[in-house]
Amino acid sequence: MDTHAPVPSADQLATAEGSQRQVGSLVLIGVLSLTAVGAALRFATLGLQSYHHDEVITVMRVIPGSFGQMLDAVKSSESNPPLYYVLAWAWAQLFGSGEVGLRSLSALFGAATVPLGYLIGRQLAGWRAGLVLTALLAVNPMLIWYSQEARSYALLVFFAALSLLFFLRALDTRRSSDLALWALSSALALCSHYFAFFVVGIEALWLLVALRDRWRAVLPALAAVAATGLALLPLLTSQVNPNHIGWIENSPLSTRLWETMASFVIGETGHVIAEPPRDRYALVPLILIGCGVLLGLVLGTRREARRVRLTLVLGLGVVALAAGAALIGKDYVVERNLLPALVPLAAAASIGFATAGARRLGILLAVALAAYWLTFDVHVTQTPNLQRPDFRALTEELGPASRRRAVVSWKLAGDPIRLYLQDHGLRMYGGDQQLGEVDVLSKPVSAGEAANLPPSFHLAQTIRLDRLTLSRYVSPHPMRLRFRTLDTLSTGFGSNAVILDAPPALRADLGNEARTTPTGPEEEG
Repeated sequence: MDTHAPVPSADQLATAEGSQRQVGSLVLIGVLSLTAVGAALRFATLGLQSYHHDEVITVMRVIPGSFGQMLDAVKSSESNPPLYYVLAWAWAQLFGSGEVGLRSLSALFGAATVPLGYLIGRQLAGWRAGLVLTALLAVNPMLIWYSQEARSYALLVFFAALSLLFFLRALDTRRSSDLALWALSSALALCSHYFAFFVVGIEALWLLVALRDRWRAVLPALAAVAATGLALLPLLTSQVNPNHIGWIENSPLSTRLWETMASFVIGETGHVIAEPPRDRYALVPLILIGCGVLLGLVLGTRREARRVRLTLVLGLGVVALAAGAALIGKDYVVERNLLPALVPLAAAASIGFATAGARRLGILLAVALAAYWLTFDVHVTQTPNLQRPDFRALTEELGPASRRRAVVSWKLAGDPIRLYLQDHGLRMYGGDQQLGEVDVLSKPVSAGEAANLPPSFHLAQTIRLDRLTLSRYVSPHPMRLRFRTLDTLSTGFGSNAVILDAPPALRADLGNEARTTPTGPEEEG
C-alpha cells in the first residue's frame, strides 16, 4: 500500500461530488428530452396514414365485439399471442378504433421503449452509451413505423428490450430479484409475439451457463418462462394456418434478409406498392452503424468489446435462428418478425460510438446517424411514396356507388377498401353478378388494360393516385360478369381481390349473393 498517496481534501471531495451531481442532472435532462422527441415523432403523425391490411384485421375482425369474441377471433384468425389484442380491446373501449385512438396504444409502448435505451446502454457501458442508445431508439424509422401500427410489434420491442435490461442486470448483479424481473418481462414478450422466443431463448441459455453456480435462482426463472411458452403452445397449434404465412416464401430468403437489414435502418417505407430506392436510403445508416460496431470491437476497452460481442450474439442470433428455422421448412422470416434483434444491434453500435477510445469520432458518427434518421423521419411524413397506401384518399375517389359495381384491387387492399367504404363493400368469391361498373386499381404501368371485359364496358375515367391508377369502366346496360373475368383483370400485382358494391337500396341483395369472409392470405407474421 502506498502510504504517501495524496488524500483528497474536503473541498476536492465536495467539488467531485458536485460535478457528479451536475453530470447526473444533465443526463436526466438529456434522457427526458430525447424521450419527448421520440414521443413527438410517434404521436404527432398517428393519423397521417390510413390503416393498412394487417391493422384492418385488428379493427374489423378482432376487437369490434365482446371480450369473448375477441379471444375467439385471436384463436381463429390470428397468428400472434393474445396480449396485444387484450390491451387493444380495452383501449378501443376508451379511445375508439380510429387511427389515432387505436394506434396510440402502440405509440405509448414505442415511446416507453426510448428511456429503456438509456438503462440498457448504461448497464452495458456507462451513461454515455446510454444516452447514445436513447437517441438512436428515439429516431429509428423502423421503431417509429411500428409505433404507429395497430398491431403487436411495439409491445414486442418494449418487452424484449425490458427482458434485455434485466438479463444484463442479472449477469452483473447475480441477484434473484433481477432474474425474477427478467423472467416476468420475457414471459410478457412471449405473450406479445412468438418470435420473442429466439431472443429469450438465447438469454436463457446464456444465464444458465454464466450463472451456473446460482442455479437455485436461475432454474425457477427459466422454468417460469418455459411454463409461459408451454401455456401458449395450444393456442399456437390452433393458429397454425398456411394461408397466414404462405405468401412469405414468394421471395427468396436472401432477399428477405437483405430487406430486414434495410428496414431496420429506414423502416418499411413504401414497401407495399412501390419499389423506392431502399438501397440508397439504407446505405448511409448501415455504414455508420458498422463503423460504430467496429469502434467498439477495436478501440473499446476489454469490457466494452465483450459487451459489443454479447449484443451482437443476441441480435444476430435472432436472425440466424429464424433463418435456420426457414431452411428446415418453418419459414417466417420477414422484417417485423425479427424486431427483437433491433435493440441489441443498436446497443452494439452505441457502445462503439460512446467508447473513450474514439470519443470524438464516435460521438460525431452517432450525431450523424441520429440526424440522418431524424431528417428521414420528417421526409417520410412529406412523401406519400414512402408511406402506407392511402386507402382513405382511394375510397374518396371511388365515391359512393351509383350502380352495382365491382372494385378490383390487389389482394391485401380488399379489407382496407371495405373498411373505408364503411364496410359496404362485399367480397365476391365466385359465381357471377349483374354489374354496370368495374373500377380497377392498378399500378400505373397496367392502367387501362382490361381487354377481357365485354366490349360494352368503356373506359369512362382514369385517375392517378400517387402510386396507383384508378380506371373506371362503365357499361350503358348492366351485364352479368363472372368472377373469373374480374379476378384476371391486369392490376400489376400478383393476385387480386374483387369487392362487390352497390347503392344503399341494393346492398341488402348483395349480402345474399356474396360472401363477406376475409381476403386470402393475411400478411401478419
